[in-house]
Amino acid sequence: MPINVDEQIEKAMQRGEFTNLPGKGKPLNLDTNPFITPQVRMANRLLKENGFAPRWIELEKEIQRDKAQLDKLLANLTARRERLAAIVRQQPSRGAAVIRSFEHERARGLAEYRAKFESVNRKIQRLNLMMPARNRQWALVNAAEALARFHEACPQL
Repeated sequence: MPINVDEQIEKAMQRGEFTNLPGKGKPLNLDTNPFITPQVRMANRLLKENGFAPRWIELEKEIQRDKAQLDKLLANLTARRERLAAIVRQQPSRGAAVIRSFEHERARGLAEYRAKFESVNRKIQRLNLMMPARNRQWALVNAAEALARFHEACPQL
């Protein structure tokens, strides 16, 4: 006769066998992963105790920082564009010089933006080769979408 586990758990709960268990209300200790070898476990412990992490974790942090820098670069350039657009509206006589100056700044910003997301993509490719779990791999930054986002957020004056 097959054992009905759900039924047995339900009966144990009704008898109160799951109340006041040791560790109740405390977080689970998930420091050890039962699925890794003792050698990897020891290496991870040594890294952690000395303030380091596996290279792929450090690379994930770098990628997140770089993506934040991309957003910041675009936000700063967009804000600068808005300030200069206000100057052009208020002082049309200075418009041509302001526009010319901004277009140089915008071109440098676009080159920096492009170089940064290409660097992010190289790091993502490296990360995906190191990543121990395939389901945690990162998608590359879509170049066409990134450039379209740049041009939409910061069009010419």
